[in-house]
Amino acid sequence: MGGFTDYLKISRKGRRTKIERQILSDVTLKNKKNAVLFLDFDGTLAPIQEKPDHVYLQENHFFSLKTLSSRIPVFVLSGRSLPDLQKRLPVTDLAGVSGDHGASRIYRGKVFLDPNAEIARAQITPLATLFQEIPEQWPGVFIERKQFSLSVHYRQLAIEKQEAFISFMGKTFLQANTKDLEMRTGKCVLEFRHPEINKESALKWFFKRVSEEASGGSSGGVSLFPIMVGDDKTDWNAIKTAINLGGVGVWVGDTPPESHGPEAARLSSPEQVWSFLSHSWELTL
Repeated sequence: MGGFTDYLKISRKGRRTKIERQILSDVTLKNKKNAVLFLDFDGTLAPIQEKPDHVYLQENHFFSLKTLSSRIPVFVLSGRSLPDLQKRLPVTDLAGVSGDHGASRIYRGKVFLDPNAEIARAQITPLATLFQEIPEQWPGVFIERKQFSLSVHYRQLAIEKQEAFISFMGKTFLQANTKDLEMRTGKCVLEFRHPEINKESALKWFFKRVSEEASGGSSGGVSLFPIMVGDDKTDWNAIKTAINLGGVGVWVGDTPPESHGPEAARLSSPEQVWSFLSHSWELTL
């Protein structure tokens, strides 16, 4: 763990040296065989684009993820829907994937739903109806309706209008009277979802199952080491959850949402995430 703390300091400076690569390898030197890796998609494995449809893994990263998944359990936790993720990830090779912030999950090839998923689905329909004219009122905004959540993207909205738009959306959302949904902010996106459906719950759900498998269903046995890597507010609690479970949390990008609490390691970009993965598990990129 000391090596990871040292790496945190070096990665903030953006240097790439032999010493850094050695420290980077130190992250999983003792835990690499027992690591369980949780990864966000947008902004973590692939750079954010103007339109979500334009975000894909590079071909070499796609196959590197398949290789990594043959060595350790790898999970992707995303706000995207499962059908969307299946177009962008080697889903059948991964240990698991969660979509809609954890509402729907694939684990070992089987689909599971969060207990609150159907409650969320029922309220997304009237909310989508309420929001349907907003893109005409605010050019540059587009709405992404998913099975169990709804995203309003405003990355293409003029910067000087964004603050007013967020305020407008908050007031409009209150009119919907959808008591089982909440509005969350992200990177130029507003997320409308059930408050108890989140990535940290999905992480704990997956980690419990993979731990039970590793121990053969007994309370003792192999001690697994969770690593969560993410770049947005929706990832932050999952990062803290991994740390609280005895593992490591990695924040990608600039300043994390909180300055207090358990300290997460920092990587500057998806490029550094892939460098971290390749050095730690000897992947060929």
